[in-house]
Amino acid sequence: MENSEREQILNEIISTQSLPDNEAFDAMWAALTKVADVMQGESERDLDRQRIESLFKKLSEEEIKRLLKDGSVDSLIFLDPPLETILADPDEKAVEDSTMRIIAEVRSSRDSAPREALANLGEILRRLRDKLAHGFNTESSPGNNEVLLLARKILYLICILTVSKLD
Repeated sequence: MENSEREQILNEIISTQSLPDNEAFDAMWAALTKVADVMQGESERDLDRQRIESLFKKLSEEEIKRLLKDGSVDSLIFLDPPLETILADPDEKAVEDSTMRIIAEVRSSRDSAPREALANLGEILRRLRDKLAHGFNTESSPGNNEVLLLARKILYLICILTVSKLD
């Protein structure tokens, strides 16, 4: 990878600081998927979840633990009202991939299984990105603004960390 490509992605991430939360989140998600594409090569493009999880494998366990201990992660997963009430689809059933289960996994596995916790945190961020793409309205509920602000902070940390792994 060329240094100019890394610098371009890094500049895209840093430039999000002046954007509103929803635009910044969307731009950082795009940057994160670019990093995943660069690391995996064009021929290995896959669904967002698998690309992002593959990217997370480049992070050390210590880096993941530090990230998961950030205050914004705590604030997001222990939000009041609970994050699952904001992110869950009204028709969602209590199944294995339910929002409630994913959030509980992040809460319970941060110390014992940090990679699994990070994968689940990535899934939470992906679901939030999907909600944004389908009109997640921050004006209708003050709690939505807080969710987006916290998610933006977490995604920024993930982006900066993963860009540092580009060769």
